[in-house]
Amino acid sequence: MKSPSNGLKGISRAFIVAFLAMMLLPGNAAAQKVITGEVSKTYQVTLNDGSTVSGKLVSITDDEVVIQSGSMGEVRLQKGNIRTMTMVSSYDEKGSEVWFANPNFSKYLIGSSAIPLEKRSGYYQNTWVFLNTFCYGITNNISISAGFEIFSILAGGDGPFAFFINPKASFKIADNFYAGANILYANTIRTIDEFGGLGTLNGFATYGNNNNNITCALGWGYAGGEFSSKPLITVSGMVRASKRIGFVSENWIVPGVNSDGGYYGIFSY
Repeated sequence: MKSPSNGLKGISRAFIVAFLAMMLLPGNAAAQKVITGEVSKTYQVTLNDGSTVSGKLVSITDDEVVIQSGSMGEVRLQKGNIRTMTMVSSYDEKGSEVWFANPNFSKYLIGSSAIPLEKRSGYYQNTWVFLNTFCYGITNNISISAGFEIFSILAGGDGPFAFFINPKASFKIADNFYAGANILYANTIRTIDEFGGLGTLNGFATYGNNNNNITCALGWGYAGGEFSSKPLITVSGMVRASKRIGFVSENWIVPGVNSDGGYYGIFSY
């Protein structure tokens, strides 16, 4: 008579063998790609060899996708040869040409727009060689960026080793209108005199789309245990002039720290 432990060991071995077989068999259900689309919408199709085909979807079946391309006419593609199939936004359709998606729609030079990053997407940005920034979309409405400077390391490693963290929440309110807020906190690893870090609380609104938009923002600084009495104002925008060329402007209206309490501007074109 077999002991219960031997029976459990047999079941465990059988389960492991079955699991490995499912992982190794080609064409198992978990590995099948799901290719779907809506007829008359424009899509960019990337094939397994890396080539792309863009155009309106004419028809789609269990085995085949038919695309009406402006340059190649009607193209029939086997689903097994398709890596991805992504709908193209209306603002990226330019006659018979399809632009690739703007890779920098959520950020200007320093500040950001209220257009949110998609979940699990992100980017790396280098500013003036010394500042490195990483950003990642946690959800479709919440992202977080963080960065550090490398000048301290290049200058001999004495510090101050400055860093920042910048969580952001933004939402689509209506067509072409977005609103959001973020918190920026900056500090140093090695203490500088009595510097205890600083932060800003910012609210902003964006009108436009991923290619052409304008953003207005208000930010209140926090340092030494209190918020600033007057907000910092920024007005930023971008215009995509062609497939590979865009213009970005970011303009700051900063409250003065002297006795007259006025504002001064920092503008870019």
